Amino acid sequence: MNKKWIVFICVNIFLIAGFIPVNAAEINSKRIYNYRYNEYTKPHDPPLPGLLVGNEPIFKIDVEKYVLDHNQQMTDNSMRGDIIDLITQINESMILGYLQGLTNIGPRVTGETGCEQAAEYIYNEFSSMGLQVRYDNWIYAGYDSNNVEATLPGVDPSSDDIYIICGHYDTVPGSPGADDDGSGVAAVLAAAQVMSQYEFNHTIRFVAFSGEEEGLFGSYMYVQDAYNNGDDIKGVLNADMIGFALDDYQASYLNIFEDDTSEWLYGFTFYVNQLYDQYIDLQLIHGGWSWGSDHYYFWEFGYSAIFYHEYEFNHYYHSPDDTIEHMNLTYDKKGTRLLIATLAVLAQMSSINSPPEKPNITGFTSGKPEIEYEYKFSSIDPEGDGIYYYIDWGDTTNTGWMGPYNSSEEISLSHSWINSGTYIIKAKAKDIFGAEGDWGTLQVTIPRLKNIKGNLILKFLERFSNIFPVLKYLLKN
Repeated sequence: MNKKWIVFICVNIFLIAGFIPVNAAEINSKRIYNYRYNEYTKPHDPPLPGLLVGNEPIFKIDVEKYVLDHNQQMTDNSMRGDIIDLITQINESMILGYLQGLTNIGPRVTGETGCEQAAEYIYNEFSSMGLQVRYDNWIYAGYDSNNVEATLPGVDPSSDDIYIICGHYDTVPGSPGADDDGSGVAAVLAAAQVMSQYEFNHTIRFVAFSGEEEGLFGSYMYVQDAYNNGDDIKGVLNADMIGFALDDYQASYLNIFEDDTSEWLYGFTFYVNQLYDQYIDLQLIHGGWSWGSDHYYFWEFGYSAIFYHEYEFNHYYHSPDDTIEHMNLTYDKKGTRLLIATLAVLAQMSSINSPPEKPNITGFTSGKPEIEYEYKFSSIDPEGDGIYYYIDWGDTTNTGWMGPYNSSEEISLSHSWINSGTYIIKAKAKDIFGAEGDWGTLQVTIPRLKNIKGNLILKFLERFSNIFPVLKYLLKN
């Protein structure tokens, strides 16, 4: 090779190397200590969400059997109705409002003012919904930032289960990040807004991460803390870029990424999507495995998590043109509805439980003292749950709670009253979850015995009972 060429190449290598910072201390500071594996791992470069490969629907497990075993409420008609009411509250206007709140701040780069303002905006939104809210401060690799977490505690005292819906609110420099990942954070905020109106058996956390664009730093620190605290996180739904579609065809498909541990969760959301297809209108694509978003470290620490991502990768990704104008809000709405429906079924809505109807009481409305009369009681529970009955006979006696009986099943009981008078039979029903309905009532009159010429005749007969025993018997009865 010509000596001039050798010199030219060497000079250029030297010049190029001069522009590449090689700081061993900085590199080592970004090594992550993974407590689960008891070793250091190097974090990823800023991620490209989704591999977007294998775009074929793949179905590997008996989802219906798994889901029904996992949560029998899936097929409850009343629960379906309440979840429909829940998800149909999500509309384009709600999504747009949250997107504007985020993008009006401008770029939200971790460690910079815009990111701090976005965290404050999200915190205030969560607070206005009456949720338990906290800044989850993290310091790592030269960054000092906050995740924002809101909690809706579960009402089942025997459950420690936690379900998480999350997205990242930070952006790359120069980008307003409408789709990446304003779309996911809008879904988290919308979920918090509508779900805070209900109660769920299991705890739900709504989490917005920072530091995602720097290498998943915020979610790594969050998951590490959760793991060390022993948090029983059952499932994580991560939304990152769910709002870009160029046409109706693209807006009808959504990618779902999972690992082997999380395959059941993919199956779960697949089945929920089928149940509520009329209100969601999406077809799900089994996207395979992808490390490129905040679900990744949940996988690394052994938690189940899935990653929801748009079908057509955003053409304006990581640019100043990642704006609301380049989004499809209907598509974002559909993905948000799927996330919320999945989360609601996983966490098991408890506010859907309505009390049984006021019992219907039939039987004699008049009678004689010390004679037993039969009465029938029935009630219908809206969810078809088993029913207990409490019967107050109106004479200081009652049955206590009896049951459970099937919804709409008619039960029969007999009762007698010792004294004459007017009595009110009252009946109340409650379901097996303790929801009590209103009192049903029936008035019963027990009149005095009729006399024939009063007590004088009876006294006469008593004196001459040996003469008129049969007549005396007939008069008394």
